[in-house]
Amino acid sequence: MIFCSLYSGSSGNSIFISSKETKILVDAGLTGKSIISALENIGERPEELQGILITHEHSDHIKGAGILSRKYNLPIYANEKTWVAMERSLGKIKPEHIKLIDKEFVVGDLEVSSFRVPHDAVACRGYTISHGGKKISVATDMGVFTEEIRRNII
Repeated sequence: MIFCSLYSGSSGNSIFISSKETKILVDAGLTGKSIISALENIGERPEELQGILITHEHSDHIKGAGILSRKYNLPIYANEKTWVAMERSLGKIKPEHIKLIDKEFVVGDLEVSSFRVPHDAVACRGYTISHGGKKISVATDMGVFTEEIRRNII
């Protein structure tokens, strides 16, 4: 698996994760143009992405998600409360690209489990992405480190 933080901080967040077959983003908190440029800078093609996982609805995590979804026909994965909170900010998203997630789901050949992260958002989630016996966990903007987070990232 490949993991690359494209951007991190209050100006925007986006993480690229891939296996040999599947390429995703966790968050898309900068302009679509900035994220496309960052992907190209690491030798990745944005048209090969297969989805965007959203941790929470704050603009520094979703700013480019709508444009990337429209431009590259990408599904956007989020829990229902987060989707409702961010829907207006994303612009028009094709119904088939709205992916409401449960605790566990699959994107391509990546197995994903989500877990709660305390933050001032409606339903902030962290993700553990697994493939081929390896895993990567992403937990952003944590208010506190909880037992649930610990169980999910170790």
